[in-house]
Amino acid sequence: MELVRHGYKYYPYELELADREVRVLFPKARLTETSHGVRLAGAADATAAERLVYYSAMKTSERTIATLQGKLERINGSESRRQATRYSAHGLHEYKGKFNPQIARAVLNILDIPVGANVVDPFCGSGTSLLECAHLGMSATGTDINPLAVFIANAKIDALQLPRGRLEKELQQVLQDFKVARSSKPSDEAGEARIAYLGAWFDEQILRVIERLRSAILRADPRCVPAFLAVASNLLRDYSLQDPMDLRIRRRKTPLPSMPFIEAFQDASLTFVAKLEDTKKILPRLRGSGKAWLHDSRQLGSAGFLSGKKFDCALTSPPYATALPYIDTQRLSLVWLGLVPPSEILPLESRLVGSREVREKKRALTALRDNTAGLPLAQANYCLSLQDALSEGDGFRRRAVPLLLYRYFEGMASVFQSLRPHMKKGAPFALIVGTNHTVLGGTRFDIDTPQHLAELAEANGWTHEESVPLQTYQRYGYHAENAVSGEAMVIVRAK
Repeated sequence: MELVRHGYKYYPYELELADREVRVLFPKARLTETSHGVRLAGAADATAAERLVYYSAMKTSERTIATLQGKLERINGSESRRQATRYSAHGLHEYKGKFNPQIARAVLNILDIPVGANVVDPFCGSGTSLLECAHLGMSATGTDINPLAVFIANAKIDALQLPRGRLEKELQQVLQDFKVARSSKPSDEAGEARIAYLGAWFDEQILRVIERLRSAILRADPRCVPAFLAVASNLLRDYSLQDPMDLRIRRRKTPLPSMPFIEAFQDASLTFVAKLEDTKKILPRLRGSGKAWLHDSRQLGSAGFLSGKKFDCALTSPPYATALPYIDTQRLSLVWLGLVPPSEILPLESRLVGSREVREKKRALTALRDNTAGLPLAQANYCLSLQDALSEGDGFRRRAVPLLLYRYFEGMASVFQSLRPHMKKGAPFALIVGTNHTVLGGTRFDIDTPQHLAELAEANGWTHEESVPLQTYQRYGYHAENAVSGEAMVIVRAK
């Protein structure tokens, strides 16, 4: 049997992961490189080959069979010479900071996680890992403190479980309801604060349209509502008075799109529906299951939905310190969907692991100086070294970095500690995390987050197995100024 690679160019890290997944899934086979992939001699199970991520097909002397990944990446007319990352339901919403779905699938292969396994993602975001587990026939549980992330993740899973043709039928009804509905002032069903907030960031005419569309969507089949709301949510920033290219809250200087919002919604919905229908031809029934829960992963002991459950594997792409202003980026969607009242936006931002927001700086500084969280000395002393490096020339953002990093380490230590009781003995936990840097007092400090997390894990009930550099990999959707300088896959195991 010959395993054939996809037609696009691979990054070096992808070639390494491709080699690893083949060696894990075919432990007894002899491997020989070919011009298009690798040849297997000896025991080679075609069922295992179907799971491969970085190979598009398996060839025998009699026939060529596409892998599941090969089929998924080519649906809906995707080019064979470009890696597709929005296949299946992954393209429902352009959630900032989500990681490459191929990475999630490859990690599951490399860790040799079997069909039917229970997998947990403590920072599930918009559900990339949950969706990949469901594709493979695993049961996935995700948690996130961001209501929009949980909403999108569940909308993806729910959409894949709908009967074929259902979304398309409901879309036509939504558009018809929108067309016949009277144009009126935005309702205040969710409170005056919501309308006042949205009114400050949308032209009145556009706000009327998006509120009218929201009402039409809410009258649709309840099983279809989350997907359509997610599609509309994904368009909000482009049609708002906020600069859509800036992660912070700044007024736009560019004109609004010329295409009417309802037409953009219709086009985006039709594109998603077509992709989903093609996916269902490949996967008539979702092999596994997934569910995202609104919960803080630092407090999994209080999660009733985890009662008595033990996981075979944990997989996540956690935030890194001071990385992205997630809530600022998504605040219009959070308010429009009614997930968060305007008054709760800043408090929610400050509670996120990796948040840039610092409250009660004096108390935070005392915690750093006294190491009240009881962090390992390596992490505590590193934060102190950053604090001592500050100079009068550093602005308020840079002066907050040591405090933020200390709080980030404290939060991640709590996650390791909180998750450990829910893992089976020896179960792996893979984290795809980026490195970053800061300049304090004129000196550059490289923050090796993967190494710090490995050490924090070891101090909280885990054994560090290895860290695999992924230097050339950058997460999808990042603003250039917020891109990580490198990434690594950190693998630890529950003691």
